[in-house]
This record gives sequence, structure tokens and C-alpha cells, in this order.
Amino acid sequence: MGDSDGVCPPNTGQGRKGWWLMHLTVESRSTRTELDVERVLEDVHRVRDGAHVIGYVLEAGPVFVSLSGPVFNTSVEVGQSYDLNTAVRILAEA
Repeated sequence: MGDSDGVCPPNTGQGRKGWWLMHLTVESRSTRTELDVERVLEDVHRVRDGAHVIGYVLEAGPVFVSLSGPVFNTSVEVGQSYDLNTAVRILAEA
């Protein structure tokens, strides 16, 4: 861990108090999408395309559940994977 105020070491992708923001580029033959992934709760990541929320990724034990929709409690499951990057890609392609 970092110093006494809870800031993690640089280049870990983590910010204050363990919350972090990740930038991911998802490409296909015809499109390229840049997404921001932000941890909003201990087990929930919000995925944005600019200012627009496209969904969430929920950590459920060893599984990452991709949920499509701008509001967490009304979002719909569109897939599952064993890592965050794949879960975000599933969400981007949904």
C-alpha cells in the first residue's frame, strides 16, 4: 500500500482508498470504442463511453458479471467472465 493517507503507489491504476479508474480501448473491424471503467463500490465497476453509462461489472466471487444499462438496479446481465477486461468487452459488444 502507499503512504499513510491511503494513496496507492503510482502505476497501479488505483486511487484514493483503493478506488481506481481504468481506461480501456475496445476494437472490432468496424469500430473503436474508448471506455472508462471506475470502481464505485467494493465489488461494482461502472463502465462509461464518455459521459454515457453503458453498464456495470459486478464481481461475484471469481466471476465478473457484465450488466447492461445506465442504472445499476435495473441493468440486465449480458454475460460472465473470469477477468475484468473480458467482462468490459462483453458489455461493450452487447
